[in-house]
Amino acid sequence: MIYSIGEMLIDFMQEENHYVPYPGGAPANVAIHAKRSGAKAQFVGKLSQDNFGNLLKEHLEDNNVYFPLKRSENPTALALVSHVEGERSFQFYRSNTADLDLSIDDIAMIPFKEHDILHFCSLGLVNGGTTYQAHLEATKKAKDAKSYISFDVNIRPLLWDNLELAKDRVLQLVNEAHIVKVNEEELLWLTGMQDIEAAMKVLQSNNQVIICTKGKEGSSILRSDASYFKTSVPLVKQVDSTGAGDSYIAMILASLSSSNQDFTTWQNLLLQEAVEYATKISAQVVSHKGAIPIIEY
Repeated sequence: MIYSIGEMLIDFMQEENHYVPYPGGAPANVAIHAKRSGAKAQFVGKLSQDNFGNLLKEHLEDNNVYFPLKRSENPTALALVSHVEGERSFQFYRSNTADLDLSIDDIAMIPFKEHDILHFCSLGLVNGGTTYQAHLEATKKAKDAKSYISFDVNIRPLLWDNLELAKDRVLQLVNEAHIVKVNEEELLWLTGMQDIEAAMKVLQSNNQVIICTKGKEGSSILRSDASYFKTSVPLVKQVDSTGAGDSYIAMILASLSSSNQDFTTWQNLLLQEAVEYATKISAQVVSHKGAIPIIEY
């Protein structure tokens, strides 16, 4: 089972001269993509009792990834997503919102088992509410159960008052993860190094896979044995890059979840195949509007 924890919100996507609401939030997107591909997955996050929260709950239920938690009285977080040539810019409305209320008590509800997967992103590490402590508890509980841990850094600087605190917390959780996904800018921010392969080696700790995504240039992957490979991206017309990284990591986690292999064997036998498949799926996603379009897996 893949347990993807953290935020779910409403993305107001720019369409010509107006904005249209879509369900969003990277951890929720990951759970839905993984489930649609055939993996067992659930989203674990706090939803509001407001109308947007009702919409998000319905969306999770429709995709069979809803993990029931007590709803929050705080409002649903919102993001305005604008586009220039297919690339995104964000404006967040996330003060005292429902997703920040994820708590240690909520995490206690997750029945982690050996070879399950915990996945999360850095939006759950910000100040405010109880979500940071909940993420720390989730990593501890997952480790105790011998579950795997996946961390997509997915940093949003606008949501942090202190980027040094952000870096400290991100690096703290990077050290706990079996799989770490970063983009080029995040890798430079975390290591201060321009050379991608060298920076990935600096970031890497014990028995860890580091994945660096580079947009149209594909991705670079460093296995725990220090072997390194790259993948390219199929040529597609990019309509909307929202959710591309979420679908990408979801396919990799789906491969690990369904492999029935230990982590080292999976890396050696199946990781490259999983990355190539993930790249094809994310290319399909960027050729559609929205983070979780209906595509063929």
